[in-house]
Amino acid sequence: MEYVFSETVLGKHLVKYFYCNESGLLKTEHPYWLEEAYQEAISDTDTGLVYRNISNSSMLEAVLECLRIGRGKLLDVAGGYGLLTRLMRDKGFDCYTTDKYCKNMFAKSFEPDPGFKAEAIFAFEVLEHIEEPIQFLSEMFETYGCRTVMFSTLVFDQKIPPRDWWYYSFEGGQHISFYQPRTLKMIADRLKCNYLMLSPELHLITDKTISKTARMILTNERLRRLYSHYARYKRQGKGKMQEDHLKMKEQLKAKNRQAR
Repeated sequence: MEYVFSETVLGKHLVKYFYCNESGLLKTEHPYWLEEAYQEAISDTDTGLVYRNISNSSMLEAVLECLRIGRGKLLDVAGGYGLLTRLMRDKGFDCYTTDKYCKNMFAKSFEPDPGFKAEAIFAFEVLEHIEEPIQFLSEMFETYGCRTVMFSTLVFDQKIPPRDWWYYSFEGGQHISFYQPRTLKMIADRLKCNYLMLSPELHLITDKTISKTARMILTNERLRRLYSHYARYKRQGKGKMQEDHLKMKEQLKAKNRQAR
């Protein structure tokens, strides 16, 4: 990788950024400042967190229906407060969450047990935080026994973005890797999977065959939204809100009995 520029991160660390002409990957030097950056798992500047989770839950309905998956367990990796998992469970999906940096507030009791296996993985706002993306995805596939991941990261194309590109997030210090579509395609090839860019922010890597019809639906935002309504209609009455409520009540009763 070739050195391209330096910038101040977290208001104090002068950090070098490097670029790979072959893969199109732009990344920082080894991120020695991450422990400091993650004193708060969710950045104070992330005002789009709720909107993003609501939007992603609708998008996932279309993707899972198009790929004919979603009947098994699903896992949101680095799921933050657990909001996406709660939304997906309310839609009837058996979704779980895990995040070693953040407290699970909205999907308590729905975290993976040892040996947990998933039909698909979600990794929203994750890959830009990862120093070694191929290693990360390989480990996720091996650990959870699947080779389908839906994820978000804002890509750039061809030219290195100027310093005022908001996605650098210099002030937060958590974004350390930046991708082009060809970078993600190269990662998918290395993992022996297919890659599909749904939008500059949303991406799919899977070992499943993606039909021409699925590609047309999923890469067209209007068609994808219409298809999500169709998928939601098919799942009417399958939401897990009441089921989960009763489960949590039983857990609280058992906890209270143990405390006596």
